[in-house]
Amino acid sequence: MDPLAVETRLTTVLGGWAAASVAVGGVLAAVPRTRGFGRQTAAWGAVDGAIAAVGARNRRRRGPTDPARLRRVLLVNAGLDVGYLALGAVLLRTDRWRGDGAAVVVQGAFLLALDATAAAALRAG
Repeated sequence: MDPLAVETRLTTVLGGWAAASVAVGGVLAAVPRTRGFGRQTAAWGAVDGAIAAVGARNRRRRGPTDPARLRRVLLVNAGLDVGYLALGAVLLRTDRWRGDGAAVVVQGAFLLALDATAAAALRAG
């Protein structure tokens, strides 16, 4: 796949996920039973949105990222995503942080799939 197409798809998908996370998280944070999940989801969405916006802006200003560099960044991110999954699993085992843990697992799983898929597309291209 064309590296520019991979990078464009990456920021577009991340931006959409971010918007949905902020919206859904905001609603769920208002409900006492889902407050932790909602709070984490909205916060992750805000950070993901900022990352997607900066990535898209940099691509417009500087052109596409070097594919080898982008692939390295994605592979490092995938390693971090595995860490998020582990942290979420630990939080899931606590009564107080169960909702937060569930949200961290959902976000980590999505990001791992996104990063790994994009890195694989860059390797193939």
